Amino acid sequence: MVDVERPSRSDSATKKHLLSEGLFQLIGERIVSGRLAPGTRIRDSDLAAELSVSRTPVREALQRLERIGLVTMYPSRYTEVSAVTPDQVETAHVFAGLQAGVTTRLACPRLTADEVETVCGLIRAVPAELSDPAATSRARREVIVFLGRRTDNALQQTIIDEVDLALARALSTYEVPLERRSLVAAACTDFEDAVRSGDPDAAEQACRRMYDVT
Repeated sequence: MVDVERPSRSDSATKKHLLSEGLFQLIGERIVSGRLAPGTRIRDSDLAAELSVSRTPVREALQRLERIGLVTMYPSRYTEVSAVTPDQVETAHVFAGLQAGVTTRLACPRLTADEVETVCGLIRAVPAELSDPAATSRARREVIVFLGRRTDNALQQTIIDEVDLALARALSTYEVPLERRSLVAAACTDFEDAVRSGDPDAAEQACRRMYDVT
């Protein structure tokens, strides 16, 4: 008889966490993309059946999404995709700009030559999208997600991971004012120059200006 090693409790917990994290991202991206629009009702039993998982990790994912404001849960009834208010958009805009600056400062000294080229390419994509709020949000998000993976700071990465979806949804409606677009474009040029020169102070400030936050 062959002995089969049973998964340890820690292994089971890890798998459960990874499943819940994957569901958090999947459902969140559906909300961010608009596939699940504000007011849409979500039933955990329906999602569990669709994704061939149990209801427990689905509920855990929905609870996390409620904490960051993407859904509202009505116990024993259903979950509803929440709406985004103008105040939430402005709050997200300021928070994103400040956190992006911190992320940049931490990542800048740690970038390899190849990573510098990659992030500079992402930065150059931002000015081309300034007339489209959703595209602007996606372009800036790509820059910061890339840098976030290179901060070597677990706490900062946790913050980014936890609020990324909420920021992405709110900022998809934030339009850079027409009279500010040239300043944001100039900030992107300064941002690229600072990253290439390895100047974290200048990179942080330019990154904030890329978000039109000072």
